[in-house]
Amino acid sequence: MKISNILTSKQISPSKVILQITVKEALYSLKEALEDFSLSIDFNKLSKEELEKLLSDYADAVITYHPEDYHQERATLLKNKTTLKKYGLTDEDIEMLDFT
Repeated sequence: MKISNILTSKQISPSKVILQITVKEALYSLKEALEDFSLSIDFNKLSKEELEKLLSDYADAVITYHPEDYHQERATLLKNKTTLKKYGLTDEDIEMLDFT
């Protein structure tokens, strides 16, 4: 049986979106996680490319990690630690965000 047939037989639209987040919501979540760890980054200082990479990495983390304890946000920040260190994060800050 085709996937769309399975979904329509259950009255579920095959075109229904199940994962959607705006870049505004993503950046807010990252900022909130930093604030909860008493850290801050001036996102205005990031280049467009750096910010787009950060947001893209967040989208990947939302799929990979559960949302508890800011795991999605922390994974994103850790993946971008080299870039974020240019804008104020320290090695101690990175250690605080780390899962280990």
